[in-house]
Amino acid sequence: MNWLRKLQKNEEGSATIEFLGIVPLAFLLLMIIWQFIVGINGVLITQSAANEYASVYSITKSHVEAHQAANEILNATGDYLHTVAISGPPAGVKEFEANVSVNIEFVFLPDRIFGEISPFIPYTSTAYGRVIE
Repeated sequence: MNWLRKLQKNEEGSATIEFLGIVPLAFLLLMIIWQFIVGINGVLITQSAANEYASVYSITKSHVEAHQAANEILNATGDYLHTVAISGPPAGVKEFEANVSVNIEFVFLPDRIFGEISPFIPYTSTAYGRVIE
């Protein structure tokens, strides 16, 4: 009976068991934080591309140059940001808006589970401007 009481009071290895229980939760929390950071970065890059489109178009009045400037910013990111559309104003308009639409992929979800299309978050940013004459 004494050996049973000693066995109950012996807590060797309990810290290891607690650590092993917390590790998956810590990894899950890190993955969620990382995806949140990637999402915020995608939003900031998209807003920057829309602002760049508006600023280049307001100076040059060229859709081609403005589109290239926005594309350069979007292409500088990683594989998680995919351009859907970049649109500007019709010709001859003084006050305009520029729209940039992207898909922000989930970083940690494997493609083989979802097939060819990975899950994503669609995001559109709009910038307003005026043509400088």
